[in-house]
Amino acid sequence: MSSENNGRKPDSQEPGPSSGTTSRVSARAPSAWGATRDALAAVHNLDALLRSGSVLYRTILDLLPELRTGAGVLREAFERAQTGDAAAGQAARDVGEYGGDRVAELVRLLDATVLADEERDDLASRARTLADELEAAADLLALLERASDPVPTEVNVDRVVRETVRLSGTGRGHELAVRFDEASPDCTLHADPYVVGPLLSLLISSVHAGGAADVVVRARCTDSHATFTIEAATPDDASHPTLAMRVLPAVPPTSGAARRVAQQLGATLELDGQRGSLTLPCPPG
Repeated sequence: MSSENNGRKPDSQEPGPSSGTTSRVSARAPSAWGATRDALAAVHNLDALLRSGSVLYRTILDLLPELRTGAGVLREAFERAQTGDAAAGQAARDVGEYGGDRVAELVRLLDATVLADEERDDLASRARTLADELEAAADLLALLERASDPVPTEVNVDRVVRETVRLSGTGRGHELAVRFDEASPDCTLHADPYVVGPLLSLLISSVHAGGAADVVVRARCTDSHATFTIEAATPDDASHPTLAMRVLPAVPPTSGAARRVAQQLGATLELDGQRGSLTLPCPPG
């Protein structure tokens, strides 16, 4: 899923966000995504180096072979998603195609860096945008994979939102202040929080990109369902607590991937401009 999965060992145990129960992490994750995450980190590092006036340009040029190798790793990851073998089907293929286009743009950026035919700040801006877009695409693929084999646990609805905020603190993307209209009373889901949380993050990013400068997340419970509604905040929402979270850009394949993930969860997802919602069943009793 997100970048903080780096370094997890196969068959390791991770605590669920609220229940304290443990669940098995996919043994495939470290081998499948470790090199990809390293390549993404290198692109973010290129942005930082280009912006730093204390770093000699020769130092940056010396790192370009490593960056080209990383671009190859990213290309392979996105090409695999386009084969049609992934359980996520068309959604994964769409993400793979988009990611491949972004890798091609990364190669063009590296070529421009060699030629030094643009100002460092301009190259850095291109690197930052590409790093976020590539990471967003890689996160979509990882989420689609996790959703195809989820690890459900008992988790409180309000805790899902707060854990989503906590796990967003990777330093990637941009910070967004989100109002949280908590469920009252709270209820419990039987779901994989490491799927539901990132899915909520995608909806928040999409609603913000749709024009909602200030976003509110509303959690509501019934006897059978829990619904998260994400929409533009109103003045009446000023009394709700503000949660600071970081979101990656809503890239073009985000909507299709989000709908596929919701389908795999047995959830209902709606997304239209400045409003989105996610409804999941609650366990009986």
